[in-house]
Amino acid sequence: MISSGDDIVDVQFETVGPATRTVRKPRRAADPAPDRGLGLFRTVDRRAKTARQPMPLPVFALIATLSACASFYVAGGHALFAATAVVTTQPTAPSGMVLEDTAIRIDTSGRRAVFVVRATIANAREVTGTVPAVAITFERGDGAGSVTHTITRGERLAPGERMAFTTRIPAGDYAGTEPRIALVTRH
Repeated sequence: MISSGDDIVDVQFETVGPATRTVRKPRRAADPAPDRGLGLFRTVDRRAKTARQPMPLPVFALIATLSACASFYVAGGHALFAATAVVTTQPTAPSGMVLEDTAIRIDTSGRRAVFVVRATIANAREVTGTVPAVAITFERGDGAGSVTHTITRGERLAPGERMAFTTRIPAGDYAGTEPRIALVTRH
């Protein structure tokens, strides 16, 4: 407890004079340069320095174009040059895989109507095979062609083995058309 007669000091200030100067030590002299220099930056022959000639425009354009094409190809453009898939409607694809128990229904329980496609892929050959992609094709209502949704596969099936799958496709523009389902084979 502080009595009323005590002086309270909040802050005390102290005046400081200018700093004393220190004497700097003299710098050491730099090492003398070697007589012949390092030789690292000298040219072999003492040609007169000439202005560097710029690269000709056609050469620059060729290098820039090749660089851009190579970058495009490596970054994913190679997919454009792959063999295109052809949808077959054969009951048995050359791979020996067949579609069985195909069922299609429209599910309206969510916010958007979707086609629910269920099917089984079976290996009908005597050797293990790779499951090809599945193509689901919808004919346009105006007769202007068709739209195909491709589901890539790649699983391995032993002889006689079966694999069931289910996929959902937005019904939007296709409501009222029955899709065709086929295995995709490459020729």
